[in-house]
This record gives sequence, C-alpha cells and structure tokens, in this order.
Amino acid sequence: MRLRNSVAVMCLALAPMTAQANLIVNGGFEDPVLPDPSWNVFAGISGWSTTSGPGIEIQRNVAGSPFEGEQFVELDSFSNSGMSQSVATTGSASYLLSFAYSPRPNVGDTSNGIELWIDGFLRDSFTGNGIGDTDWAVRSYSVIGDGSTLIEFRAIGTSDSLGGYLDDVRLTVPEPGTLALGGLALTALALLRRRKRA
Repeated sequence: MRLRNSVAVMCLALAPMTAQANLIVNGGFEDPVLPDPSWNVFAGISGWSTTSGPGIEIQRNVAGSPFEGEQFVELDSFSNSGMSQSVATTGSASYLLSFAYSPRPNVGDTSNGIELWIDGFLRDSFTGNGIGDTDWAVRSYSVIGDGSTLIEFRAIGTSDSLGGYLDDVRLTVPEPGTLALGGLALTALALLRRRKRA
C-alpha cells in the first residue's frame, strides 16, 4: 500500500511537468512595467513590433481588469493599430496558439474588432459588445510550424482610440520527454496493480 501511494504521489508530481512551454515572448504584456493605474503607447515592446498605427498600447488597471498578471494590450491606441511577433518553429510541427480576448468595457462591437493573421494570412476576426468590466474569453487555434511563424493582431472597425483587449498570448508545444515521463509513471502503476492481483 505504501508503494502504491508513493507512485501515486510521483504521478501527481509529474503532472506539472506536462505543462507546455510558451514560445511567445512577453505574451502577458508585463514588460515594460507601468505605474498603477496608467497606460502608455509604445513603438515596440519586448517581443512585439508595431505593424500599423501609432503603436502598442499597454494598460494597467485603467479601463478593466487583466486576464492574468497586471497588464494587457488594447489594439486601438490613438487609432487602429497592429502588432506582431515572429516565433522560431519547427517545419510541419503542430502548435497551439491561444490568447484571451475581451471587448473594451462600455464600447460597442463596431470598435472592438480584432483580426488574427498568421504568416500573412487572415486566420480569424472577432469582436464583442463591452459591458461593465472586462469579459475575457480564451480563443485557441492550431498552427503548423514553418521555421519562422509570424503572429499578428490588427484592430479593425471604428478607429476611435477605443478597441479590443488582448492578454496571455501563448504558442505552445509539448515539452520534450514529458510523454516519456508520464508513460513511465503509468507503467509503474500498471505493474503495481498486476502485482496486487497476483
């Protein structure tokens, strides 16, 4: 019984190791750190470049709560704007792109639109009516690596300095060896069950 409990604990300990590595730099937009509360517009930030418009707007507790951390991006700084990040990927490998989106509170869907572009191709567009506080929803997309994958977000709709929010952008792939470690733990449990029956 003691051995079985040890293996069960080992399996639980391995569970966090199955987390996936995020290939996106500064996906939570925590760099640079802004004073609380405040916002600012930057030509570029760690990991991200401006692709259109006046720059990348980071907010910290000004008009809504972040999805994670303390800061997020609004993609309509002084007017509609866009930002991108190029990520090294392995050709033909599968990845998962995910991010949290919220319409800006108390702003209609005509101003909250965002487009997702991957490697220069429009992948999706989305918007929403902002009511009350932020209303975050996680969106996920499968991505096939091609050596260097370009992830871009663009504000669309009314260009009025009010737009949709992004936070917690992730491009993930399973950690090397995670599946092997998980397999070892499951094999150990199977052996214990077989031993108990004998």
